[in-house]
Formats: sequence, structure tokens, C-alpha cells
Amino acid sequence: MTKKELLTAYRAAVIELDELENQLTRVGTDGRPSDCRSFCLDRDMRGTNEPAAAASQLADGLESIARRKREELARMADPVYALLSSISDGRTFMVVQRYYMMADTDEHISSIMNISRSRVNQLRRDFLRSA
Repeated sequence: MTKKELLTAYRAAVIELDELENQLTRVGTDGRPSDCRSFCLDRDMRGTNEPAAAASQLADGLESIARRKREELARMADPVYALLSSISDGRTFMVVQRYYMMADTDEHISSIMNISRSRVNQLRRDFLRSA
């Protein structure tokens, strides 16, 4: 797997996990909207047509997917950290870390670092092209 493929896969997994966690916060486990939800263990069998059972099943499914995504990120972590540790330039390190590890956008990184968006893109491209 090339440097670009590894980092791109890691970034995609970070974005997916973030979205799954956002969905989990919006899902109520008792069938009510997430703002007024409460976790309650009832004696109803799962698989019924009641909203609480459907919400519980959805939460279980999302949590299962999120757990698999966390495991995938953990498997990729060592090679990604090895790549990051090979970067000697501080700016390039910050760009690569924020873009791939934190899934920030070029615009956000450029505003944090006070450099242009095209410079952020150039630093990232130069790192990916380096041996």
C-alpha cells in the first residue's frame, strides 16, 4: 500500500467514524427524539414494531459499525504514525497530521496556520511525492 493510499484510507475512516458517532448522538434508545431520550431497559422483545425497539436496534447497528471502524483505525495507526514520524519539517507535519489524522479541510488548515490554501495543498502533495 502506498503512502497516499494508506493516508487516504485513514482519513476516510476518520470521517466515517465521526459521522457514525454524530448519528449515534442523534438516535434515541427509547423511540423519542434525541433531545428527550432516556436509556431504559424494558422487557419488550427486540424486533417488535414499537419505536423503542426500532431505535434500540438502530443504535446497536450503528455502534457495531462504529466499533469495526475504530478497530480498522487501530490497525492502520502504526504505519500512519511511522509515516508521520518520518516528517522533519514542522509545517508539513502539521498539514499532514491535520488533513489525514484529524480530517480537517485545506481551508481550515490554512486559516489555522496563516498560509494560503494552495500552500497547504502543495505541502501535502510534496510529502506524498517524496520517497
